[in-house]
Amino acid sequence: MTKQILGNCRTIGCLWLLMAWLLTGMPSWGLDRPPWDKLTTKIGPDAEVPGWYINLGITGARAMITKEEPTTLLVMFVFADAPASDKLKNGDKIIGANGHRFVTPHKFGYGVGKFGYEGPMMDLGTALEESQGKRDGKLVLDIVRAGLPQKVELRLTTRYGSFAATYPSACNKTAVILKEACAYLIKEQRADGTWNGRPHINAFAALALLGSGDKSALPAVKKAMVAMARATNDTIQYGGLPCWNYGLYGIALSEYYLITREAWVLPELEEINRWLVAAQHPQTASPERAHIAGGFGHGPHSPTGGNGYGSFNVVTAQAMMAWALMQRCGIAVERRRFDAAHDFIAKGTNQLGYVWYADAVGGAGYADMGRTGASALAHFLDPAGNDAYQAFGRHNAECIGNHPDTFIDTHGCPLLGMVWTALGAATDPASLRKLMDHNRWAFSLSQCPDGTFYYQPNRDNNPQDYAAAPRLAATAATALILTLQHKQLQITGAKPIKCAADDTRR
Repeated sequence: MTKQILGNCRTIGCLWLLMAWLLTGMPSWGLDRPPWDKLTTKIGPDAEVPGWYINLGITGARAMITKEEPTTLLVMFVFADAPASDKLKNGDKIIGANGHRFVTPHKFGYGVGKFGYEGPMMDLGTALEESQGKRDGKLVLDIVRAGLPQKVELRLTTRYGSFAATYPSACNKTAVILKEACAYLIKEQRADGTWNGRPHINAFAALALLGSGDKSALPAVKKAMVAMARATNDTIQYGGLPCWNYGLYGIALSEYYLITREAWVLPELEEINRWLVAAQHPQTASPERAHIAGGFGHGPHSPTGGNGYGSFNVVTAQAMMAWALMQRCGIAVERRRFDAAHDFIAKGTNQLGYVWYADAVGGAGYADMGRTGASALAHFLDPAGNDAYQAFGRHNAECIGNHPDTFIDTHGCPLLGMVWTALGAATDPASLRKLMDHNRWAFSLSQCPDGTFYYQPNRDNNPQDYAAAPRLAATAATALILTLQHKQLQITGAKPIKCAADDTRR
């Protein structure tokens, strides 16, 4: 059945039908299909938690939401020695905080009209932020225990306080969080320079340290960059998911060179450039594959059709970012390559500026914004300063600002999506402000008592990232987003570096 469907999928319409069939026929993780006790991790302090539950901020409690009680947080676990220890018990139902009952039900399901976390998660996150600031560490929860309502008071640390109105810029809480997060990332770095086998975690952790502006972190950053260089070359091998590595590592190595000017990086970038050229789906593709021309898939273009899903937008945007940054480093990049990648993304972008999964517009609405943010950043970084591309990227960024509710609710890996959403929105300050104002609760809810951050379950999760490193992944992503206050990197708003080489061959 699968082979027959795949064999007949030669049009955009068929591809969308295939995606719908896969989504309905395959199990998926998400709050509408809760992971809860179906998944655990063996990594870090979360190894003792008997399921993938919602982190309730620095209280040290974990909870779930059920369809039967969508305005209630049902406590499932409490860490010892945390503020909630001896205050909350498994089975407690949290129904309000700081004198406000949770009245908005959590929205289950996936799709336009179902995005956003208005309800118990947002309400408690807002209360946590309030309690760490003007309430001087006092959090009062309304709970039901054994059928009886009662109030429980928790004392939270005030060392973080509340986010400033301008956060992540000019914000003491951001500075404290970032300092702790960077210390944690350095401590968790492996001897080989990586953090784990997930390329986005390796790249984001290294970029967060580099973007922090802390020179004492540079030895750890260099160790990571050397590891990325060792993991990439110009040899095309089919199979696996290497386009993720090459785009992300090309971005990271370029940013490192632009700050340090270490000459050893340039030959490594030349290798990545050659690999990306060979991996891109050609514009001379056969008619049945012309729609994927210019894009990138999980793996490199091959004569037999490439890898995985063909071309799709987020890896294509990452390749564009890498090329834009490489040119700033003096690497000659064929302009037609960048243009072809833009053309592919443009085919999947609707009138809102929202970027769909691949080469077709899936409707007039929107879903998760990671791809849209990646596109905003890729076009903003265009070293040629093409006015049309700048306008295209600004339209992407404005889409994020106009629809900030999917920030932590992105496809596949929410943490990857969160980074590109925030950094893409930041190319338009007004859009970043809308995004951050709507989602300050999310940072408070995902922070743990030890200062790290936690990978929250959402509607369309990648369970591999949770099992591999729920604290590491979330802390690296959060730290990189918060480095927006320093503007050290090209991708976080540093002063644009004039393109040192511009190969405009067509």
